[in-house]
Amino acid sequence: MRRLTYIVIAILLAACANIVAPTGGPIDEDPPVVLRSTPPNYSTYYKGQDVRIFFDEFVELKNLRQNLLVSPPLQNDPEVRVRGRSIIMSVADTLMEKTTYNFFFGESIVDITEGNAIPNFQFVVSTGSYVDSLSVMGNVKNALTLEPEEGVFVMLYDDVFDSVPMLQRPVYLSKTDKEGNFFISNMRDGEYLMFALKDVNSNYLYDSPDEMIGFVDSLIKPEFTAHLGSEKEMAETDTLNGDSIAVTSIEPNDRVAELPNDTLDNVADSLPDLQMKSEITRYELFLFQEEDTLQRLMSSTLTRKGRISFAFRAPVDSVHFIDYKDPLPENWSIIEYNRNRDTLAVWFTESDRDSLFLKVYDQERLLDTVNISLTVRTPRARGTAQQEEGPVLNISTPTLKARKQPFFRSFELVSQTPVLDFNADSVQVFVSDSIPVEAEFEFTDNAKRRLHFKSFLEQDSTYLIRLLPGTLTDMFGATNDTLSYSFRTTKREDYGYILANITLPVIVEDDTLINDTIDTIEEPEQKKQFLLQLLTEKFEIVDEKIITESDIYQFEYLPASTFRLRLVEDRNRNGMWDTGNYLDGVQPEKVYVYPDNIQSRLNWDVEVIWDISGQ
Repeated sequence: MRRLTYIVIAILLAACANIVAPTGGPIDEDPPVVLRSTPPNYSTYYKGQDVRIFFDEFVELKNLRQNLLVSPPLQNDPEVRVRGRSIIMSVADTLMEKTTYNFFFGESIVDITEGNAIPNFQFVVSTGSYVDSLSVMGNVKNALTLEPEEGVFVMLYDDVFDSVPMLQRPVYLSKTDKEGNFFISNMRDGEYLMFALKDVNSNYLYDSPDEMIGFVDSLIKPEFTAHLGSEKEMAETDTLNGDSIAVTSIEPNDRVAELPNDTLDNVADSLPDLQMKSEITRYELFLFQEEDTLQRLMSSTLTRKGRISFAFRAPVDSVHFIDYKDPLPENWSIIEYNRNRDTLAVWFTESDRDSLFLKVYDQERLLDTVNISLTVRTPRARGTAQQEEGPVLNISTPTLKARKQPFFRSFELVSQTPVLDFNADSVQVFVSDSIPVEAEFEFTDNAKRRLHFKSFLEQDSTYLIRLLPGTLTDMFGATNDTLSYSFRTTKREDYGYILANITLPVIVEDDTLINDTIDTIEEPEQKKQFLLQLLTEKFEIVDEKIITESDIYQFEYLPASTFRLRLVEDRNRNGMWDTGNYLDGVQPEKVYVYPDNIQSRLNWDVEVIWDISGQ
């Protein structure tokens, strides 16, 4: 017993001797605090000397290049470096006279322990006798999805002419946050052109067709608002037109109060043309990419024996080819366009040449001249001999999934190559495995690769479709072996249905929006045309309808999934959404997006009531 007691005591003493690391205090979640700066923030008569900003703890710079914005922009970025508990900013450019400069650091200044960032920190100085105190704010959305656009430059120009965004850097700029909001402060009075740019080459110029843009139709004026309050106050308490106002870390009251020899009252008195407003105008820009009308051939590739793929920058109308070295025989190829007509496949059987020297025309316009080798490079494993394979006709069935065929769709066979000969008598169709059905098939494309079964399919029934050997022969002489397809059709209860109850606006000759349910207003001769689109959550089009009336529209045969609804004002009645054009002053066609997701359920009608008459 005594021995057992000694053992227990030894174990307890060993446990007490274990060294445990201290847990420490709570995690530091506070960002660095600015103690002072030389010169002080919002200083006047700034001559371009170094700026040093002191903090209450050690700091470092994080993603400065992506965060730092200077408004008006400088030719050369300022040099910013860390020294202990401070940063030093050096400006190399010669600054303009009587100009307020805003150095916006975003969230690039963080503490070195936990990486806490000073939110939207900015340093403001003026080369004149006062700091400009006017502001503009707003939001940038994608013109087609109405989703907020982050990281977009919103730029203002005081030189007002159409091509200024393509030729000059802006005098003021900001960058949108995650919600697409922007705020530009410390502006001087005047009229400005407002332009939004998703800048792919970071030069503040609209000089690439790949860049997305947005613009306000008329000139804008910055405003002086006496009680915007701090960012936190606005985010928590202020609303405008039902939306929360989110701005950068701006405190206009404090900023104006810091102006030398000025108070809030005499600043207002010095700007007699400005009205003290309780709500600042909120500008809305819709981002779009202009249609690239400069047509050119992007690529030409021999993808397999007897097939060349051509890709174009924009949709083509009618492409034809001329071999400028050795004339080609008439009808030497079969041309197959994709849905957008910006890519086409050229199928051919000309096998006695090793190259084609082609001039590529769209109608009568010469697009390019290309030299295409017709030698197919087939990879093979090292040490194995390459064997010649006989022609094989590959057939797929895109409408079948897990041996299930939608009853409302035609059963489809797709050949990998164009078919020259089809023997319909060699096709056998049976329902319930043994009852013969008359087989009626037809090609639905000009290349004769898509073969549809024309007959109506019964719901919840079994089918057997058999193609005997030699039913199909392609342009290279390949034929099929025996092909058998056994499947069951679906039924109506296997799908969901969405009923969209839409109330449309109607545009009469003076472009006045009215509700088309009002009986007292005479209908115009031609109603506005809309595209009602059912979308996936990623805004991919599932189905669409051309509509002109307020009514209930049904989307049928849907899987159990989440969908969105979008309505497009089809101004030119061409059945598609059209983008804008800046130099022509044309905004993209207006869209409406239903605010909520729509969940379809199998064997269920989901009704959506959407009134757009007042929007």
